[in-house]
Amino acid sequence: MKLDFSLPIVRNTIIEFTETGAKSDCPFCAGRMISTVSVGETIIILQGMYSGRIGTVSDQPGYSDDEFLVHFEFDPQDILTRIGYQRDKFAYFPIKKIPKWLCHLSIDDLSAVDESCLDTILNFALYKSKAKWSDLLLPLFATVRSRRLPVMATDLWPTLVAHGFSKKHKSDFQKYFDFGIELLVSMRGRPSIQRKKMAPMSRGRYLTPSQEKYFGPSPAFTS
Repeated sequence: MKLDFSLPIVRNTIIEFTETGAKSDCPFCAGRMISTVSVGETIIILQGMYSGRIGTVSDQPGYSDDEFLVHFEFDPQDILTRIGYQRDKFAYFPIKKIPKWLCHLSIDDLSAVDESCLDTILNFALYKSKAKWSDLLLPLFATVRSRRLPVMATDLWPTLVAHGFSKKHKSDFQKYFDFGIELLVSMRGRPSIQRKKMAPMSRGRYLTPSQEKYFGPSPAFTS
């Protein structure tokens, strides 16, 4: 389902999703609302290979108005990394509060879940009256399956509600999502990776033992 971001309903849904999420202490929505950073501020990366890394905004300018430079902790002093306002996901650090409704996943996996929840809510705003549940929930199916996340409907539901999803859909969501995931696993194999379950945002990203040996351990946090 292709989204036309010039449509008012799309823009309004994204704004409502983000503002409602921020009020629910969603760190990803709080980060999405950052329009500019200042020299000396500390940020944490929320997605990708740098997930969980903490950096200080440099006084050196970026290569365009859409980016800035940071110095990551433990990097040599002369190494700066480009961070894009549109390209990258980040938030101010320290994060004030880790909400209890988050799934028990790494920062990187939670960021992917956050994006797929937004896409799902956009699908409902645009196509609810003319699409099947299997199509409406496709972003969540794709994220959970491709990452082999150990989550089911009961784990995801609080995240959707925290971002303004109507509670009247709870029964249908649980029925269709769990059925879809179980069907895909039974037909395609590749069940969820239980080792990916961890305290919410306690690690930057999940790495296999061989990945940790090559890349080094992902940043870890304690509450």
